[in-house]
Amino acid sequence: MKGSSAWNALILLTTVLGLAFMPLPVTADSAKPMSMSLQARIDAAKENDTLLLEAGHYEGPIAISKTLHLKVAEGTEVVLVNSSEAPAVHISANGVSIEGLNIRDEALKKEPTVLVQADGVRLERLQIQTGAYGIKMIEADRSEILHSTVVWAGGTGDSVKLSDKGNGIDLYESHGNRLAGNRISGMHDGIYLENSDENRIESNYFEGLRYGVHCMYTKGTSIRQNIGVLNITGAMVMAVQNVELIGNTFEKQSENVNSQGILLFDAHRSVVQNNRVEGNRVGLYVEQSADNVIKGNDVIGNFIGLQLLDAKQNHFTENNFIGNVVPAEAKNSVGNAVNGNYWDSFQGIDADGDGKSNIAFAMNPFFLSLSKARPGFQLLFQSPGMVFLEGLYQSERNTWTSDASPLMNPAPSSNVIMEGKTSAVPGIVGGLLLILAAATILIARRREG
Repeated sequence: MKGSSAWNALILLTTVLGLAFMPLPVTADSAKPMSMSLQARIDAAKENDTLLLEAGHYEGPIAISKTLHLKVAEGTEVVLVNSSEAPAVHISANGVSIEGLNIRDEALKKEPTVLVQADGVRLERLQIQTGAYGIKMIEADRSEILHSTVVWAGGTGDSVKLSDKGNGIDLYESHGNRLAGNRISGMHDGIYLENSDENRIESNYFEGLRYGVHCMYTKGTSIRQNIGVLNITGAMVMAVQNVELIGNTFEKQSENVNSQGILLFDAHRSVVQNNRVEGNRVGLYVEQSADNVIKGNDVIGNFIGLQLLDAKQNHFTENNFIGNVVPAEAKNSVGNAVNGNYWDSFQGIDADGDGKSNIAFAMNPFFLSLSKARPGFQLLFQSPGMVFLEGLYQSERNTWTSDASPLMNPAPSSNVIMEGKTSAVPGIVGGLLLILAAATILIARRREG
């Protein structure tokens, strides 16, 4: 009996100890990292540490005031959720890097989702859903924002005006930064630069914005290989010097009366080269700008190809103007060197076989002057009567902007294969306008009868 009792006691003790040390069941919630632990890990980390973040959801905001590297492995989802009025991420230390973080900061507020106030910061593969600014850089130099996405998530419809939204990436007094491979949609402006010099804007994609790229008071900015679609204006370059705008594509900026592919305003000593502007209300708009080089651009299928206003001493050459309803308009623009461009609607004469017309192509300012003084006359654009009046207007022809030697064929930079000399687009639009004018006259006569 004693042996049996001892044996039973041993079994009981083993069972109790087993239950005491048995692992608790793992639930879906307990499998996630502790939601409040990220800031604690940041605070506990040493300078230059790398924190590899486990999959799951973390609560924001977080502040990084030492040089740290937060990294999310590719294929792993780490979501930082911020419901506070503060920035979801505030970086105030030089050399910080964050890679692969998904940030949800959807409340409408003034503070940006990511605020950078330090130099040498690297942000890569971020996915930002915001109800404010996406990334704001203030006095932040020599940093990189790469392959990241910024989308508006602060409400839709009439509840949120375009002017209430923040910019995707916003730079203020920040110099020497590189912004490349990013996608920005639904925000106010895509990339906005103010008092920020020597920045590189490369291979970004912009959609559904006011301006894709917006430069204000900048010098030495490089804007290359970007794509803008369905914005109000692709690139707004204003009050700048020594900016280069090269190899970009801006399409379908046409839904607003102020839509342009590329707009230069008060721009000086800058280069606009090898860009493609297609299907916009105005392809290239140049106002109060001087000493710029506009070369090798394809201006295709816009309502107005080129519009000049108070533009002086600019050089236009080797540009292809193809399929635009109005090839060019110019007013108060003297001293520009315009030569060697291709105008598909112009029938030139090449007497010496050098590939250039011996007859100049002149830009009649009549309609632009009339519509500026009386905007309502825009409704009569290309109507038979307006075309007739424009043909009669020859006042001060020697002051008109003219291409002294237009190309007989597109410049080599064009990737458009021309089957005929004249594009069908102006003819189709002109025909429709002619039919509309004729119908108006017939209706008026019937009413009189």
